[in-house]
Formats: sequence, C-alpha cells, structure tokens
Amino acid sequence: MARNHPAPPPGNKAPDRLHTNGAMGSLVEQFGLCELVRDKRLKGKSYRDITKEINDGNLIPNGYKISHNSIARWCRDNGLGGDMTAPTDEQVVNVYGTKVKALNLVNNAVDIISVELDELDRRVGNGDVEVSDLKQVIDMLDKMTLRQQTLSSEIGAIQEKVYCYKTVEKAMNIINDILRVRLDNESYEEIMKAFRENPMLIESLRKIAPSNL
Repeated sequence: MARNHPAPPPGNKAPDRLHTNGAMGSLVEQFGLCELVRDKRLKGKSYRDITKEINDGNLIPNGYKISHNSIARWCRDNGLGGDMTAPTDEQVVNVYGTKVKALNLVNNAVDIISVELDELDRRVGNGDVEVSDLKQVIDMLDKMTLRQQTLSSEIGAIQEKVYCYKTVEKAMNIINDILRVRLDNESYEEIMKAFRENPMLIESLRKIAPSNL
C-alpha cells in the first residue's frame, strides 16, 4: 500500500526531512539513495564525499541538493556512522543481524497495522470512525512499508558476503578442531604455521574472510 512520494518542486537545498501526506521520511530514502550511500560508506567514503558525489551528479530530481547533515543522519540511523574506512567481517555480520531483527519488528508492525486498517475501513463504512482516523493509520502504514522496503534492500545487498563469511568461518573451525584432536601439539603448530605462511591460502582468505587470518 506504499505510495510514491512526489519529488519536491525546484528550489535550493532540500529540507532534512519531507512531510508528505502526514508521513515523515529521510531524504536518502525518499530519493532512492539508500543503496548508493550504503555502498559508498562501506567503501570508506566520508559523509561529505558522498554528499558531493550526489549533488555534483544531479542524482536528485528537480535540481535539489541534499545536505551533509541528511547523509550523516541517515548513516548513523542505519549503522553506518563513525569510521567506515575498514569494516571487518564481524562488523558486517553484526550490522546484518541488527537489520534482520529490525525487519522482523517492522514486518510484525505492518501486519498489526494492516489488520487495524481493515477494521477501521469497515467501521468507516458504518459511520463509526472518522475518515481522519483512517488516514492516520494509512500514513503510518506507508511509513512502515517504506522502512520495510529499505531494510529488505539493505539486507539483500550484504547477505551474500555474510553467508560467505559464515560458511568459511564454520569450515575453518571444523578443520581446526579436527587437526587439534588428531595431532600432537608440536605437529599441530607446524601445520598452522604452514597454513599461515602459504601465500595462496592467505590471499584467498583475505578476499573471502579476512578476519580469520
């Protein structure tokens, strides 16, 4: 039931948040910039670098310019604040877990609001509820649906890396446990040293699970 929010009319800098049909939303979300900003932050780009790239590239309709504060606020709200110059795999996994939990909460909220909306719609037809009350619930559902879509997109973008990391980590832990049980301590340490000094192995791990090095 999400609505397409209209782009603001031509002007100077866009406000940090737009108010459309009673719903508040981040400009990053409303202008479809979430994936771009997330990708740039994970590559170590600063808020100002991202802001400049968006504005210089005219990525917002009608010549609007997004502010540095809008980018910074959205990043902090979505686990992308602070120093992002070299995020570890563990940090990516933690962000992923947080977003999955948030999406589950949003999904539950959408279900509850949808049920309430159906009931209010029925009661409006009977004259038991004001149309304004129905509109407030619709606006709330729009906001939650937008958040639902944003979270789903962000989770999908990092899911493959998280699965790859977890799979490699699990395999390495199993191999390590087997070797530790089957070998005496001296032999075990020699094999671990050989693994650590193998350039091909190190390069492969650096690409798929650097935190295991």
